[in-house]
Amino acid sequence: MKVLIETPEDSLSLENEVIKAVSEGAEHCFPLERLEEAVVITTDMGPFYDDMGLALRMDDGTAVFILSGHRDYDPFLFQQLSKSIEIDYEAIIQASACTDNKIFRIYKRD
Repeated sequence: MKVLIETPEDSLSLENEVIKAVSEGAEHCFPLERLEEAVVITTDMGPFYDDMGLALRMDDGTAVFILSGHRDYDPFLFQQLSKSIEIDYEAIIQASACTDNKIFRIYKRD
């Protein structure tokens, strides 16, 4: 399953160790312990398009996607997720400077 957080009505948050994604009016909840991997994906589509996004892969294959231009991207990544798991800030910095199609792993569950 793919969950896309893209409209202003959609939301992504992490509270009490549960990732809550609201997309197309449906609420999807994932305990943080189910998070297998988090990556930042970049494209060569900028500057006219949002060319960076976050993808979360759960242990059942579900993927949650949010673009960096969405209002929940920064709070979710930097204020919520980073306080609950150890993320690779160097990979985020590299992704922020990248103008190519590339994937940067910022978290992988052991």
